[in-house]
Parts: sequence; structure tokens; C-alpha cells
Amino acid sequence: MKNGRKLLSPVIEIVLGAALIIVSKLFDLDSVWVGMGSALIAVGTVQFLNLLRYRQDADYRDERNQFIRARAWVWAGTCFVLVGGVLTVLFQILGKQEYATLCGSGVSLLVLFYWISFLILRKKY
Repeated sequence: MKNGRKLLSPVIEIVLGAALIIVSKLFDLDSVWVGMGSALIAVGTVQFLNLLRYRQDADYRDERNQFIRARAWVWAGTCFVLVGGVLTVLFQILGKQEYATLCGSGVSLLVLFYWISFLILRKKY
């Protein structure tokens, strides 16, 4: 049953994305809705393919690969924080306050999520 629930999420995303595209075309809405629908379809498709790969490939569930995936998330998060911080300073220097605020907020939000998850996981493990 747990795998059925996991399969439901990507299917809902794909159907919702297709519905957004169809509704935006029928009612001549902004292209933003087509973009959101396309993004939902892409995310749902990637999650669906990952779920299929997880079910079929025993190496994908291997501890070594799980460790590598965890390290990849660490690297991605670190790069996001560093690039976001540099862009915040750069946009501030260039006088683009809106972009600087957006980049700084993204970095702050990620660091906040990290801190909250650290506190939760510290109690769990």
C-alpha cells in the first residue's frame, strides 16, 4: 500500500499539470499557467521514473548509493547557499534591490529549513 501512495503523487502532478495547460488554452489565460502546468508534468514524470527505477534496481537501494545521494544533496545545498550569497552581494552592489532581496531570502529560507531539520533529526537519532 505504501508504494501505491508513492505512485499516486506523480500521477496527480501529471494530471494537474495537464489540466492547467488545457484550462489555460481553453480560457486564453496567461502563459504563466502553461509554464506551471509544464513544470508539474516534468516533476511528476521525473518522480514517476525514479519510483520505477527504485522498484526495479536493487543497486539504487544500496547503502552506498544512498550515502552518495545524501552527499549530493549536501553539495547542492552548499552550492545554493554560496551562489545565493554571492549573488545577493553582487545585486546589492549593482543596485538591484529586488533581486538582492530575493536571493537573500532564498538563502535565509534554506538555512532556516536546515536548522529546523537539524533540530528534529537530532532528537530522532
